[in-house]
This record gives sequence, C-alpha cells and structure tokens, in this order.
Amino acid sequence: MTGLQFFYAVMNFLILFAALYFFVGKSVKKAVRGHREKVQAELKRSEEGRKQAKALMSDMESAALSAEEQQKEIIERAKAQAQLSSKSAVELSEHEAEIILANASETEHLLRQEMVGKVGAEAVKKVVALAENTLKQDLFASSRQALTDAFIEKIEDLMAAMPSDILNMNELKKLNITVSSAEPLSEEEMKRLTQIMCETFLSCTNEVDDRVIGGIRMKVGDTVYDGTLANSLDKLSRDVEKNTRRSDKKMQSIIEGIKEKLKTADSSIDVFQTGTVVTVADGICRVSGLADVMAGEMLEFGNGLRGMVQDLDRDNVGVILLGNYERLQEGEQARRTGRIIDVPVGESMIGRVVNALGTPIDDKGPVAAAERRAIESPAPSVLSRLPVSVPLQTGIKAIDALVPIGRGQRELIIGDRQTGKTAIALDTIINQKGKNVVCIYVAIGQKESTVAGVVEKLRAHGAMDYTIVISANASEPAPMLYIAPYTGAAMGEYFMYNGRDVLVVYDDLSKQAVAYREISLLLQRPPGREAYPGDVFYLHSRLLERAARLSKEAGGGSMTALPIIETQAGDISAYIPTNVISITDGQIFLETDLFHSGIRPAVNVGLSVSRVGGAAQISAMKQVAGRLRMDLAQYRELAAFTQFGSDLDKTTREILERGARMTEILKQDQFAPMSVEDQVIQIFAANEGFIDDVDIKDVARFESELVDHVYCACPALYEEIMTGKKLSAGTLSKLREAIRDFRQSF
Repeated sequence: MTGLQFFYAVMNFLILFAALYFFVGKSVKKAVRGHREKVQAELKRSEEGRKQAKALMSDMESAALSAEEQQKEIIERAKAQAQLSSKSAVELSEHEAEIILANASETEHLLRQEMVGKVGAEAVKKVVALAENTLKQDLFASSRQALTDAFIEKIEDLMAAMPSDILNMNELKKLNITVSSAEPLSEEEMKRLTQIMCETFLSCTNEVDDRVIGGIRMKVGDTVYDGTLANSLDKLSRDVEKNTRRSDKKMQSIIEGIKEKLKTADSSIDVFQTGTVVTVADGICRVSGLADVMAGEMLEFGNGLRGMVQDLDRDNVGVILLGNYERLQEGEQARRTGRIIDVPVGESMIGRVVNALGTPIDDKGPVAAAERRAIESPAPSVLSRLPVSVPLQTGIKAIDALVPIGRGQRELIIGDRQTGKTAIALDTIINQKGKNVVCIYVAIGQKESTVAGVVEKLRAHGAMDYTIVISANASEPAPMLYIAPYTGAAMGEYFMYNGRDVLVVYDDLSKQAVAYREISLLLQRPPGREAYPGDVFYLHSRLLERAARLSKEAGGGSMTALPIIETQAGDISAYIPTNVISITDGQIFLETDLFHSGIRPAVNVGLSVSRVGGAAQISAMKQVAGRLRMDLAQYRELAAFTQFGSDLDKTTREILERGARMTEILKQDQFAPMSVEDQVIQIFAANEGFIDDVDIKDVARFESELVDHVYCACPALYEEIMTGKKLSAGTLSKLREAIRDFRQSF
C-alpha cells in the first residue's frame, strides 16, 4: 500500500467514524424526548459502534506496519492523529450520554415533584395523548374487551327514557341511537345490545370510531352512556384542570402512572347529556339539543370553558360563557353537569382572591373547600328574620353618628365617580378587625391594578385575615360581571347560616346592571327603559333581599350588604339608582362639591338616611348625636343663604361658627377608622361647645389630643360606653370636667 493510499484510508476511517458519531449523537438527542429505556438502548448502540471503530483501528495499524520504511513517519503521524480523534470522539459521546441521562433523570424528578402538588393541565394533556396511542396497542387488547363486556352487562340497569326521549318517540315516532366502539362489535355483542334496547327504545346502529380507544359509547337522543377509555382519559384531564387530582409518589413516571390508574380503574359507565354549539359571539352561544337542561345549570365545553344556561327555547338554549370563549367554535360539544351553577364556600376561602367562579387568582394554589353552594338561593323568610338592632360600626364618625348601619341591614352607598365610595367600604372592612365579622369585597368591572391596590391596602391593615376578595375585572366577559355579586352572596350565606356575622360590599352594582343589559340584548330579549330589560329590578332585589339577621332557629348569623351605585352628575333619580334605593334600607349619598371642597367623607346629610335609625346605634352614641343632624342641616341652609351677606346677627354667626366646627369634627382621613368610644367623646365635646373658640385649623389636633387625655383621665368611661347603656348624669359630669381640664391646657 502506498503512502497516498494509506492517507486516503485514514481519511475514509475518519469520515466513517464521524458518521458513526453523528448517528450515535443524533440517537442520544432523540432519547432525551423519550424514556430512559430508549436512552439506554442508544447507549448500547454507541458501545457497539465504539467496538467496531477499535477493530477498524487495529486493521489500519496492521496495514501501516507492512508499508514501506520511508512512509513510516507519515504513517505514525496519521496513526497518532487518528487515535487522538477517536479518543476525543468517544469521550465526547460518553460525556454527552451522561449529561443526557442526568437531564432525563432531573426532568422526571421535577415532573414528579410537580405531580405531588398539582399537575399542569397542558402537561397532562400531552401525556394523555401519548397514553391514547399506548393504550391502542395489542398489549391492552384484553382490557379493552373487558370494558366492552362490562358495558353490556351494566347498560341494562342504567338505560332510562328521558322526558325528551319520550316526547320524540310520541311526536316524531323515532329516536336516534348510535353505538360507537373502537372495533366492530361481534354479532353476539350486537344481538345482546339490541335485545336490551328494544325493551326501552328502538333499533340502533354500530359505528366504528377508533377515537374511543376501547369500550363502548352509546348515544340515545341527547343522552350519552360512555364506558370508554377515551372518556376515562378525558375525566383525568378535567380533574387536573379543576385542581383535584393528586399524584402517587410511588409512580415511576407520568405515563406509567396513567397506565396504572387506567388498569385499576373501575369499568363504570358515565351518563351525561350533550348538545352542539350552533352560534357563538360576544360571550353568548346557542346550543342545540339538551332538551332536558335546567335554567341556571352549568355546562362544560372543551378546554375547561364553562357556561350557564340563561334562555330555554324550543329548539335551542341560550348560554352565557364564563371565561375566555375565543377558542370555542360552532359544532363543538357542550356537556351537562346536572347541577345549578355553584361556587366553593367555607373557611378556606378567607384570605383568598378568587374570580366569579370561586377559582383562586392570587397564585397561592388551589382552595381546599369542602362544600359548594349555588350562587342563587331563596332569601330568608320573614319568620326567619330578626329586627336589625345590633350596630355594625364603620369607624367613620359621619356615618356611625348620622346614618348608622346595623347587622343585617342593606345600606346603599351612592355618588359620582371619585367621591370616596370605595374608601368608605374599605374603612368599614378595616374597622371589623377583632369583631368576628367575615368581610367579602366584590369588585365588579374594575381594572386589575385597582383590585390589586385594594388587596394590598387590606393586607397592609391586617384585614385580609378575615376577608374574601371576589374580582370580576373589566377585561372579563359580561357574564362574569353579572354573576360576581351572587357569588359573594353565596359565600356570605355559608357563614350566616352557621351563626357568623358577614359584611358584603358590592362595588359596584351599576356595572353589573350594564353587564346584564349587554347579555339581555345579545340574547335578543326586548329592551325597556334606557335599553335595560324588564327584569333589571329583580336582578338587584333577589340579590339584596338575601341580606338579613337570622333568628337562632334559622342559624343565628347575619349578612349586611353595602351595595355601591355610581351616579352621573349627581342624578339619583336615574333608573338604576331609584331601583336600588327602593330596595335598600337607606343610602349614604356622597356629593361631588363637598368632596372637592375638602369635606371627606363627603356625606350629604340632607339626602343620606338610614331607615333603621337609632335602632342600629349604641345608647351612648344616640344620646350625644341626637341633635347633630338637625344642627348640620340648619348650618348648611344658613351657610347657603348668607354666603353673599356681610351684616349677620350674633345668633346667626354663632350657628355658622358652631356648624363649621361640627363639619370639621366629622372630617376623617382614609384608612383611619375610629372606635365608637372616641367618636362619642369628640361629638360630645363639639355639642357642648368646647370647640366653639378653637381655630378651625386646630380642630383636628384638638380632637386627637382630647381622646388621649380622656382615656388617661377617665378609663372607666370607655367601659361604660361599650356596655350599650345610656350614660349616667355622673358619667357625663366627669366627662365634662375632663374636657374642661384639657381645654385649659390646650
């Protein structure tokens, strides 16, 4: 062999070895996407390739030794180069294989860790797709046949004629029955099925559909009797999406876990009804079929989308879609759940932020709620209610003194935008700390950033420890805004019927009314005044009537409702405001002019009222604030009448001076609720004239320092106020003396 031939032989060897390396490397890379068994198989191939390469090298060395002496140096150099290249390639292949094995092991470990808590829906869908192909193999042929036999044995006891089936047989004289199976049924199996169905229905046809994988699926009218492997896998995916599936730590892999679960699963038959989506647009869809569906029932679509039946027509039903409906298309299947739409309730919901369906959106994991409750339920009867007589302190002087709120009351907060409506609601929630009151804040149609700010404020003041936040953001479909208040009421009723006191804030119901109007127009319901449907009054009345104070026999709890309504340019005589005013037990009207003039909270004393009145006040507050409303009303009337006058008599000036300071006393910062004892002391000092000669700019400092002084001088006064009894003459005398002492040193 000449030197040139030997050089070519060495180059051919290098090319051959490079090809072998490329093949091995490519195989190992593919093994990353598969199972460890494939990786090990490829490693065995790599080992055989290395043995072949070493044998080829031995042959090349023998040929080199038999060459001529003058070519020895070239041969040795080529040999050394070939050995070096081979060694590097083999080491690289072994190193890469080790890395791949390590990565595969780490990936599986991470997947197992993920399964211990919650398996991601997308990940499980991919695994289910792999399992479908695996279960179609001959290895599971006996299991598939066992499912078919079990279906035929059990279907006779399950089959029953639904009302729609009887109607079709009586009117149309026919009923469509389809039997689907992965493989054609035998004559004996079809004969047994025909005998069973002829007793109840008519004849049927067998349809071969390999998508069912194994078992039998029978459709009788709209009712489906499903005992297939495909249905088992579908239920597995739905369980994951609902955060209810937990994995077994002993599973070797996800695929093996699913195989094991399907092997050990029972051969039960799933019975449900399905319909077909006819049209879909703007959060509304029409579904044909579902002749036996109930109004308000929850339906399930593909991709975890849910809907609520809103209209029942002869040929189809109108469904409002609760979630992202962009991927829903005509022709898809809608599945009955058999239950009216409900949400999770219980102690585990406290401290969480959820959407209108009760699904957590605060990235703190699923909610382990033991119970569920329908979002709409009848209001308590008259015989189950007690009079509203227990105060619910808001911590806001202008409200607790002038328009008191009692437990079980419905008090409307109304005003233009940016006048402090939400601020009053949040201060009320913060003031319930330590009072054993569960608070529920329902944000309807607000920006996500706004809701996040509210949650952060509540958390900063420790209020999230007893508060549930329900958020239906402005970016969500109108149906979510529509059902959000009912979700809040359902969660509140759970605590009310278990003897707890609840405060629910609906912020705000005017946006819910707009969302309901949108839904109604899309469902082609006839519009009425301002395009609202005729039942918009019932929309809010059936919600707010659920607020009550129950007797001990009915549960002993209470639910107080604070609905919020936004007005346009202060027009409280508009359609929706007048509707809600007529339903509630009073309203707190916030005026834009007062807000911009620095009077905050901007409560309009003349238009604000509590129909419960003094029954929702403690005796001490009723005693000191009895004439406060009249004094403020007289002051504002005189202030408006004399704003252009200069020559005023002494009595008028005194009334104006007193009124200005009383107004200053009622001012209060946001997120600074005040105890009722401090409120009584400050209002008493103002009524007794102790601040008449205090500069207006010093009133805020006066009332703050006064409370500290009285607490040190008369600590027993606080206990007497909280007893709920009227303050005695001796107590009032001590209080006056303490205020005089403070006034002299101020």
